Amino acid sequence: MSGNSEETYEVGYRKPPKATRFKKGGSGNPSGRPKRPANVIDPAIIIHMIGNEEIVVDDNGKRKRMTKDEIYFRRLFAKAIRGDLKAARIVMDMAANYFSPDPSGEWNYRFIGVTEAQQSYGKNWRRRVDELNMLRGFSR
Repeated sequence: MSGNSEETYEVGYRKPPKATRFKKGGSGNPSGRPKRPANVIDPAIIIHMIGNEEIVVDDNGKRKRMTKDEIYFRRLFAKAIRGDLKAARIVMDMAANYFSPDPSGEWNYRFIGVTEAQQSYGKNWRRRVDELNMLRGFSR
């Protein structure tokens, strides 16, 4: 071939037609390989996965399988029973979210410590708190 484009060109094995060949300077794959989506890290999913992991623990001499969330809540509840006010407030807030009030009326409970009771109701705060509880139908 001496540069004459009108010469006959034989199409065959390993000789594609000139019209279908790759153009000079162009890519054979112009759109390229598609990009992978970025790994989106959702903290809520990770926390949920960690909280649902099961661990074998000894509970009163017996081996039990518990989730990490259950262990956390049991410890928090035990702290609240022992008198830890922060833990008690967390438990009360969690209970308020899960056990909603009657549709007939709004519950208006407030969990306060001794210092807050003294500040709110004065030196006879125990008697005043007992009176309020009796009005609401709670006995000591």
